[in-house]
Amino acid sequence: MKVFISEYVCGGGWSDPELPPSLEREGLAMLRAVVCDFAQIPDCQVVTTLDHRRPDLDINSVSVIRVSSPLEEQRVFLELALDSDVCLVIAPELGNVLHQRCLAARDAGVAHVLNPDSETIHLCSDKLRLAQFLQSKGVPTIETSRLGHDCSLSAGDGPVVVKPRFGAGSQDVHTFPNLKAAMELRSWQPCEEINEIIVQPFVSGTAVSVGVICQPHTNTWEILPTGTQSLSTDGTFAYEGGRIPWAGTPQSAVRQTVDSVCSKMSGLAGYLGFDLIMPHDEPQQPVIVEINPRLTTSYLGYRRLTHVNLASRMLDGAAVTEPIHWNPGHVEFTPAGAVVCSTGSSTGFELQSEVVQ
Repeated sequence: MKVFISEYVCGGGWSDPELPPSLEREGLAMLRAVVCDFAQIPDCQVVTTLDHRRPDLDINSVSVIRVSSPLEEQRVFLELALDSDVCLVIAPELGNVLHQRCLAARDAGVAHVLNPDSETIHLCSDKLRLAQFLQSKGVPTIETSRLGHDCSLSAGDGPVVVKPRFGAGSQDVHTFPNLKAAMELRSWQPCEEINEIIVQPFVSGTAVSVGVICQPHTNTWEILPTGTQSLSTDGTFAYEGGRIPWAGTPQSAVRQTVDSVCSKMSGLAGYLGFDLIMPHDEPQQPVIVEINPRLTTSYLGYRRLTHVNLASRMLDGAAVTEPIHWNPGHVEFTPAGAVVCSTGSSTGFELQSEVVQ
């Protein structure tokens, strides 16, 4: 079986000469981890692309195709995808890139794209539409509006968080004391871009995340242990790593929320990452912040907390009959891929995932 893994930022697809440092380090860390895991699956041949300026992966048995420009990467992307049995796309939601890449692969006739279907990717990538979808299904989420005249918040309401409607990696996220201050963006943002900026009330709480591994043909998904996120405190919420598992108590509520959302979506495949917040004023009620319809940095921690090859669980036909066994203790990881494992039961409870059908 030939598997093509495409990471957009470090793989050569990024159009700007300079790569955003946060996206570059997280993209490279995810790429190294997932190609290594797929390469360990028996009879699995792994190929990927890499920007000619990036350092070597240095992973045995992984074929790396160097590309010198985004235009060359687009051509090689389709060639390798069509020549492979499985294609896994890792790309940011910025500018709806993830949706466009997966759609291009499917439109070209790629047999098996290991990502959710196009509708689900587009839904999750669009933070405004996702919030509206979750609200319509009765799932707790943060009130979300366009930054403009149709905003549901009042001028004095605050603090508020402003972010791109299609964004990733905390890029261009800012916190303002109130909506009036946020609206001053109109003085330096082009009018057409204002329509692609959203505003949300700031919710104080504990940031947590949950990974989900999905198999489309069996309509099953595995909800992985809840972890905590470390975010910067400067109002930009820059991602600084995480720890798995979370030692908080309302984990069943988190799992029920994630399970409920998965059951309401179609075409799930590969890996999903849920970002939630446990509000300080209502800590038993998880609130969904966003859903990443792709591999996320939390994969770096999960893969070190079990002896099970998580990449193999993403493949159709994988024998998923027993829940994943998780090692006792916890892992801490950085966006650049550094992982520290702590053995022993420091959490006071047994780690579990579950297979949901």
